[in-house]
Amino acid sequence: MSSRIAGFRAAEFIIPRRRPAPQSGLMTWKKLVQLIRKGFGQGHLHDYKPWLRVTKKDYSPSSFVGHLPSPATGHKHHYRATAERSMLLFLKWLGATDARDQYPAWPWDHNHAICGLPGTELIRVRGLMDIANDLGVEHGLYVGTDVPYVATIDILATWQHADGNYCLTAHDCKPEKLMRQDDDFSRLKQRLALIHRYCEESSIRYCLTHAERLSPELLRSLDALHPLLTQDAMAALRQSHLYQTVVNACMRRAYERPIYTVLTELAARLVLDFEACKKALAAAIWFQDLDHDVSQPLETWHPLIPGGRKLRSELFASWVGVAR
Repeated sequence: MSSRIAGFRAAEFIIPRRRPAPQSGLMTWKKLVQLIRKGFGQGHLHDYKPWLRVTKKDYSPSSFVGHLPSPATGHKHHYRATAERSMLLFLKWLGATDARDQYPAWPWDHNHAICGLPGTELIRVRGLMDIANDLGVEHGLYVGTDVPYVATIDILATWQHADGNYCLTAHDCKPEKLMRQDDDFSRLKQRLALIHRYCEESSIRYCLTHAERLSPELLRSLDALHPLLTQDAMAALRQSHLYQTVVNACMRRAYERPIYTVLTELAARLVLDFEACKKALAAAIWFQDLDHDVSQPLETWHPLIPGGRKLRSELFASWVGVAR
């Protein structure tokens, strides 16, 4: 292990007014150090920068890559598969405080991924190279170099307990068909085994997820309802008089009458902006302040369909399964 890397701490280095090193091309120690110094793979919420970025040079003939804006977490998600995008939306709907995509499991010892959150202490964890040695698995190098490969977790989600404390869950998004067909000793399964052990040692619940099991209608609904607002803006909206007015009116009438009719009459009677009422409705359904089953199409010419809160609770238990 290079002495330049061992024991590095996040945010120790600052290189102002300099572009980050490109991730394409041959990896070098110099490039690796620069990426770490620029803060990639470190931080929480608006401070987080994914280790792997999706740039204009990225292209996959077999997968869908892109960006997902996330004002609530303060950083743009870089997904490398449709399944990752689906899981990012899904975890945020389930209540994740943060969702860090392409999170590195560093090869050397380093700070725990929870460090830096309010009330957390400094915790050091073993690097993936030591874990690979224990398992008798090759850790791996960047092709054509002596630089240890930096493996990543597809999504590292942060959850806040009722007492204010935090916990983490790791989600690797792999197609179920691929996992069934792949050889038990394949490099993919070896890497997943390494990440699984790493998470166990770090007290992070590891979830190998198959996003294709999620209802397509649920995912379409979440995509349409996903609020593109900062946390402060969303808090202000939920505390606003308009929001409470829309929620109260829909709770009283929109389970028996068409949603569109309820909103139209409400806007006309109280002289409210109809588009603002629609945005409040979407946010209320996303947060389940209005209990609506988002696995069903949101058809505004029909009444709301109860069952969303029960559905979210059941999905949280089966897909995340941590105490809150």
